[in-house]
Parts: sequence; structure tokens; C-alpha cells
Amino acid sequence: MRRRSGPGARRSLITLLAVFLISITATVAVVGALRRGADRLVAQRADQQAEVITDAITGQARRYHEHLAQLAASLGAQAQLEASEFAAITAPLAGAVLPGVTGVAYVVAAEDAEVDRVQAYWRDRGVTGLDLRPRADGTPPHLFFVLSQAFDGIRTPAGADLSVVPEAVEALRTAREKRRVITSRPYRLLKDLNRTATDQEPGFVLAAAVYATSPAADSGSFRGWVLLGVRSGAFLRQAVSAEAGNLATVELSSLAAGARTPMAVWRPAGRIDTTLGIRERTVEIPLSTWQVTVAPTTGLTPRGKLPPDVVAGLLGTLITLLLMALTAALVTSRERALRRVANATAVLHADIRRREEVEAQLRRRTAELKGFAGIVAHDLRGPLARITGYLGFLQDDLDDTLEDQQRDYLNRAGTAAQRMSTLVDDLLGFAVADHQRIARRPVDLNRLVAELVAEGFSRPATVQADPLPTVDGDESLLRQVFANLIGNAVKYTDASREPWVHLSGGPDGDGWRVDVEDHGIGIPDRQKEAVFTAFTRADGSEDYPGTGLGLAIVHRIVERHGGTVRITDNPGGGSRFHLTFPPRSP
Repeated sequence: MRRRSGPGARRSLITLLAVFLISITATVAVVGALRRGADRLVAQRADQQAEVITDAITGQARRYHEHLAQLAASLGAQAQLEASEFAAITAPLAGAVLPGVTGVAYVVAAEDAEVDRVQAYWRDRGVTGLDLRPRADGTPPHLFFVLSQAFDGIRTPAGADLSVVPEAVEALRTAREKRRVITSRPYRLLKDLNRTATDQEPGFVLAAAVYATSPAADSGSFRGWVLLGVRSGAFLRQAVSAEAGNLATVELSSLAAGARTPMAVWRPAGRIDTTLGIRERTVEIPLSTWQVTVAPTTGLTPRGKLPPDVVAGLLGTLITLLLMALTAALVTSRERALRRVANATAVLHADIRRREEVEAQLRRRTAELKGFAGIVAHDLRGPLARITGYLGFLQDDLDDTLEDQQRDYLNRAGTAAQRMSTLVDDLLGFAVADHQRIARRPVDLNRLVAELVAEGFSRPATVQADPLPTVDGDESLLRQVFANLIGNAVKYTDASREPWVHLSGGPDGDGWRVDVEDHGIGIPDRQKEAVFTAFTRADGSEDYPGTGLGLAIVHRIVERHGGTVRITDNPGGGSRFHLTFPPRSP
């Protein structure tokens, strides 16, 4: 018999045609989106590369500034600077890995009438054969090299007059006026003037004024300058070779005095990708502004055999065919698809049940571990107390007969026992905080805090308490909360300061709030949530005793009372703990 076409066949054909049109449209849209997304990703990579390269140049320049500032301070600390002392102080720079640095020099100023006196003074300080050669075409006063240390094998002749170099004169004057390390505009270094044209490259100097800081009679007076000569090419190569590699061409220029002066270029073997354009960034340094121009190469966007949009088009066509085949299968095999869906649903339900069973088992194991910790802590208290007692007896009875080393051993044992006792107490407190039944009754927090203050803490402290509310809760557990918070505030305050704690409270909606603030060492923002986890200690607390359980106990007790606890920075330094409690029962 011939199969007759009817409404069902026509509906099937219409459905397949609709799937085809929708899939092709989606494929075209996806291809366009992928192309635009790929372009954006490449542009983002180029932007990130430019930022990384700029940061590398900035960081290297800052490192050079720090070295020169330390050197200026060391030279200023000498009562009378001698040639031998200069050589000893500057010698470590040779091994400091400062690429491009040609050497370091000490410069002094002298007017025409002072040249002979200055020359004689430095000859007496060990610069034998010093011959100061004033230049008539320089900017007064004369600026003479009197001491130098070369790191590239090319020495700057002692006695040369730097006043003929406007860029250096400008840097020296600004360094003295602002009392900071100054970077000059680029120029040909004096020691490079005798090199061949192919070997010459722009350079710059870092200048720092030297002021006397020794107890000598001239303390605080200006003595001279210390200079660090740098060749721009080697400086740039070291700064960007690792970050740029073969992926970008980098040009470093100076924008000082409203002019753009090329300083150095990092040019890898790769060809510049003109489709990505260039990125320009600025590096602000004292007296100068550098421009970093980054041109990505084709290596930043490796090309495959097929463009991404072609691959996406092929995949889209394949998906279209698969969807049409799937639609045909669904139209002709609806019942079979429904059975598959039912089977998949059953598998999913089984997986959910297994996951719920695993989660329940994990909760039981967690509860068992906490109970185990409480049991272990409780059983260890007795032996620890006896150990501490026996150690006390030994120290009292044998103190006069013990040698210093034996007494030190006993003290160390006592300290270790005390630390173990603290850990055991905290473990027990942590277990109690999670399992002890809460006996709710009104608790006057004013009285509770007053009792804690009367009992005292690990060292004298100022504890101020404004009027506090009365809340419903378990008094013993709430006592542990405020004992931990106030005790932590006292313990984690620098030994040079007297601990200070302030408590305040009042209504918070239908409930109550209590704030505890201190001037301790504080808690970094990234750890303000993590410190409520057991055995977690904040950065900076390494030099203070503790187990990392105190705040975990506070969090658990407040949470079991239906409240919350969070941490913010105290404007006066330290931390501020914000506790909330639910309204009292009528």
C-alpha cells in the first residue's frame, strides 16, 4: 500500500524546516559573536600585556631609586668621607643586579674661587692626582666628579666638570631642592662621548643630594651629590625581556620639557600585528615622565589553519544537521524519548539520594569529631594539671640547687605545659559551644562584663563599658563570648601600648546589638570571615600566643543564640566586633 501524506506528515516537515531556519540563524549569530569575542579577548590580552610591561619598568625604576637613596644616606652618615670609604660603601652595588648601570660617582659644587681649595681638600681625602678642570661654557657653579666607581670598565675621569650638561645640572639642582632621588632627562653620558657612534646610546642619571647625618659639627648640612649613571638600552632589556619576549615591541621615550625623546627600543624577531594597534602608557618619576609604547606582534595572536569563524560555521552546520536528525527522531519516536527521559530522571533522583546520604554521613562525622575533641580535651586536663603542679614543686624545692641550664629546661617545660593547657581549654570550649544545651534566662551584660573586668586579664588594661542591654541566653556561654573578645583585645595589643577596650550597646530593630572595639593589631579585610573558622589565625598574630579557636567559639555561641557576629576596622586602629541578639522572650 502507498503511504498517504496527511496533516501529521506536513507538521513534521514544517517542524524540520523551522528547526533548520532557527539553527542556521543561530549559527550565523554565534559566528559573529565568536568573531567579536575573539577580537575583544586579543585586545584585552594586548592591554594586559601593556600594563604588565609598564609595571615592570616602573618597578625596576623604583628599585634603582631605593638603592641610590640608601647609598646617599650611607655617605651622609660618614663623619668625613674618604676615597677608601666611598669605594667600600659603593662596592656592594656591583653585585646588586642593576642592569644598565655604568657606575656611581660623587659630585661636589665649587665656584671659580673655590676650585683650588676643593681640589686640595679631596686630595687630602685620598683622591691622589685629582685635577679639577673647570669649564668656562658650563652653568655656574662648577660640578666636579671627585669620586667614582665604574661597573662597566669605563671610568669617568676624576675632575671632569658636569656643569656643561644641562640635563645633569637640572637633576642635581632639583635633587637638592626637593631632597629626593631625581631622574634626569636622557642624554649622552660623559663616559660614552669617546665611544664609537654605533656603541653610543641614550642614558640618564639618578641624582640624590647627600646631607650630613653624623654627629659631626656639620650635621644637617649639604655636602654634595651621588649619581648613578644608567644606559637606557640595557635598562629596558632587563625590565621587559621576560614580560614582552617575542610578543611585543616596546619603545621607551622621555616626555620631559614638552618634548618626546626616544630612549631605547626592545624589538623582537616577531612581526608587528598592525590590526591590534599600539598601547601607550606613562610612567611618572621625579622630574621626568616616561612614555611606554607597546606594539603587539603576531605572536600574541597565533593563527590556526582555519579561522575561528570558519570553524564555528562548520560546527554550527554540524549542530544544525544533528538537531534536524534529533527533531526527526523526536517526531517519529516520542514514546522512546519519553522512556529515556524517565530513565534519566530516575538516575538523577538516585544520585540526589546518594548525595543526601553522603551529606548526612559527613554531618554525623563532624558531630562525632567535635564530640571526640571535647572528650579528649576533658581527659587531658587532669594529667596536664598534675604535670604543671609537679613542675611547680621542682622549681620551688630545687631552685637553689639548680644550674642555669636546668632551670631553663624547667621553665621551658612549664611554658609548654601552659600552652598545652590553653589548647585543651580552647578545644573543650569549642566542643561545649557546639553541644552544650542552652539554658536561656535574662542575662544582664553590664553585670557580666563588670565581673570579667574585676577578675582581670593577662596584663593591665583600660576597659570602658557604656550601658549594655539585658539579653536572653545562657550566662556561662555568654561569659565565654565576652571573655574571649576582651581577652583577645588585651592579648593582641602591642606590648608598647596599654590595651584599651570599649563596649557599647543598644536596640537593633526588634533585637539588641553590642559593639566591642579595641586598638589592637587589627585583622586584614581578606581574613575578616576566615578568622571565625577553627584554628585560623590572622596575619600579624604569629608573635602572640593563641590557638585560633577563640573567635570560632564566639561565632558558634552567638550563632546558637540566634544572633550574628561580624568584624569591621576601628577608625582609631584595631578592630570592632558587632554582635546582634534576638529580642527577649515576653
